[in-house]
Amino acid sequence: MDLFDQRAALDESEGQYGLSGEMKKTQYILQLLGAPWCADTLKCILAAAEQGMEMTCGLVDSSENEQNSSDYLAVSEFGVMPALKESDYTVAGVRAITEFINARGLGNTLIPMNAVKAADQDCWIEISRTQAEPAIATLVAECVCSDSGDAGKIADAKNTLGPILDMLNDALGKSEFIVDKFSLADIHWTAALHLLSLTAGADLIDERSNIKNWIAKIRSKKSACGQNVVATSFMPTAADIKAKKLPPIIKIADF
Repeated sequence: MDLFDQRAALDESEGQYGLSGEMKKTQYILQLLGAPWCADTLKCILAAAEQGMEMTCGLVDSSENEQNSSDYLAVSEFGVMPALKESDYTVAGVRAITEFINARGLGNTLIPMNAVKAADQDCWIEISRTQAEPAIATLVAECVCSDSGDAGKIADAKNTLGPILDMLNDALGKSEFIVDKFSLADIHWTAALHLLSLTAGADLIDERSNIKNWIAKIRSKKSACGQNVVATSFMPTAADIKAKKLPPIIKIADF
């Protein structure tokens, strides 16, 4: 029994298969290992819900360095988080997982077919991951995971995020979604800004009307594959993060 089956076990009474949709063949239920404070974990959950893939989730506690444990290294060779299993296939890392889910899911592709839009998508993903998310992770650590936030670290993180969010706000003033149609860029930023909204940096969202309106739209939008689910309903609360709790299963409603 590997770590997926220990911490993200499938319900034996229901078997290893999820929704049998009208759009494609019956899907395996995915198994995900990650953490509720990890933006990359949340992106994988959002992608699964958007694409109609049912998923069980289990904790790997990076605050206790569990990503470097022998059990986790056995399923993710370099300790990369998060990690995903489908039947006998495993893969780690947010880009690999979200693109795998996108290809396996029930909905239309979340990767633009137009080369320019695809490049724009990847640029916005890179900005989120390398520029915004480190500062957001600091805010989550100081405001949610800790009860005694460091005021200096919080101020520095907010100062870092301001110009980045100004740029995103400008882009969203010209398009309904980040790169025209809903894409993986929206999934990356949804996860990042959901975490930001739980911290002392939430005012950075409220001060930018285009971002605020975009988030409201995302939080009410039905899944990309047209099923009766709102992907953001599976996002953890601040209490969930403190309790180190992920949703036990992403369950997709029938059509």
